[in-house]
Amino acid sequence: MIRITFRAAATSMFALLSLPLMSLPAWAADLALVVVNSEYSSLGDLDGDRYAARYQSELEDAGFDVFSLQDGSAKDMRKVVRDFVAASGADDDNRIVIVLTGHMAHSGSETYLLGVDANRPDGFSVAGMGQAVSPLLALAGTAQGRAVILMARTDENSLDVGPALTAGSGPITAPQGVTLIEGDPRPLLFALRDGILPEENSYAAAADRAPRGVRYDGFVSSAIGLTTPTTAKQARSPRPDPERPDPGEFAYWNAAQDIGSEESLRAYLNRYPNGTFAADARARLESLREAPVRAAKDREAALSLSREARREVQRYLTLIGFNTRGVDGIFGPATRKALTDWQAARRFKADGYLDSRQLTALRSEGEARAAELEREAEKRRAAQEQEDRDHWARTGSNGDKAGLRAYLERYPDGLFADTAKQRLARIAEREQERATTEARRAWNRAKEADTEEAYVRYLRAYPDSPFEDAARSRITELRQPPRDEAAERAAQQEENDVAGAQITRLLIERRLQQLGMDPGTPDGQFDGETRRALRRFQQSRGIQPTGYVNQATIVRLLAG
Repeated sequence: MIRITFRAAATSMFALLSLPLMSLPAWAADLALVVVNSEYSSLGDLDGDRYAARYQSELEDAGFDVFSLQDGSAKDMRKVVRDFVAASGADDDNRIVIVLTGHMAHSGSETYLLGVDANRPDGFSVAGMGQAVSPLLALAGTAQGRAVILMARTDENSLDVGPALTAGSGPITAPQGVTLIEGDPRPLLFALRDGILPEENSYAAAADRAPRGVRYDGFVSSAIGLTTPTTAKQARSPRPDPERPDPGEFAYWNAAQDIGSEESLRAYLNRYPNGTFAADARARLESLREAPVRAAKDREAALSLSREARREVQRYLTLIGFNTRGVDGIFGPATRKALTDWQAARRFKADGYLDSRQLTALRSEGEARAAELEREAEKRRAAQEQEDRDHWARTGSNGDKAGLRAYLERYPDGLFADTAKQRLARIAEREQERATTEARRAWNRAKEADTEEAYVRYLRAYPDSPFEDAARSRITELRQPPRDEAAERAAQQEENDVAGAQITRLLIERRLQQLGMDPGTPDGQFDGETRRALRRFQQSRGIQPTGYVNQATIVRLLAG
């Protein structure tokens, strides 16, 4: 028995078309050609690794001389085809089986099986990158009723081909008396060994028993099969194949595939946990589990949300109590968690991805909550403003130092803070003009020392001096706890994270201006006026008045 196997050989040869079929030798026997290409250098890889050896084993067990090639270049394929053709002959009783699987392309009149070294073939170069199929069809036609061609269908949507060439096998017509079988490599293998090779089978019976996804065409007789001729070689006793399913498992798997549900696949795995199709069953189960998530992702992707629209989603989620831990327009784990929690609370499917109905519901809920918060904030602001005005009327409006200081202690960023400071400054100027030379010198010494003790000594010596007010104010300042520089740095860093861009800062200033917080001229720069306006806004919204923008501040500012 001849057994020839090639894998990635690199020998040169002439094309099959240069071989006249009538000159073939007359010593032909039952022959099989198996070419399985799966690992391509430039094109996408395909299912089929190690299938060449499995087809070869099945055919050898059935008495065939097999010419087999796994992952061959165009030259490799032409070499093994030439040897296969040379070994065939004019014997009327010889059987022929041809197995072709790999990337295919067609030019309209011809279909080519591409070698693993093919790289973006076109209609002008494809003959040098692949093996033409029509000569093999013609050779099979010389063994009418005794020839089978098995071709694997492949998904060629991603195959990159040039002009005058189309991805895929195209229309192929089986020659008269030839059976053409198409499908995926694995089911084709089962169709061959369980349907075609057994001697008791006819072509029609084999077609009836075909695995799911396998299609028969051409010569399909109910009386004749591949092994019908009496001169067929006596097959050797087949070697045990641990991967070959028994008929019961095969039927069970077909039923599980036909149903296609998780329950049917789990039932197959429970019955055959180490079965031939166990890996396929687990892969399909995983695909079924992932399908809803993929569908949810696709629905959200179809919304084509811009970066600002994603920020809007994050602001609304935060407003209604589902913290996204940032309003950056990036849907990370925290945002997905917030979305999932919101969906579960609103009785949507909780998968963490939005669809158009959910987006509409979230916007409606977020806008309603923003309006509610603004109404509450306006009431709080109005009450605080009235308290501010009332306190001014009781203290600073009369213009004396004590009243002005009392007002500023209570409302350092109040409505009348600037007025109070200006009036105190004028009072201080007038008093300083009246100061004696001696008191002025003592005041200068106290300012130079700039300690609480120095200012206290000054007040004891000059209790009624014009600098009394300035000394007491400075003592109050010195008695304040030291600034928490670490907290300020943290607040500054958070502000840079949530409002670092100048355009964002400009939007914040304009919003503060719209709300009457007097941030100064909007220019995208946070100066003292802006900080004071921020503190006013934060106080009116029940946010700690730091004067720095944090997530709570920007959510409340920009969601309205």
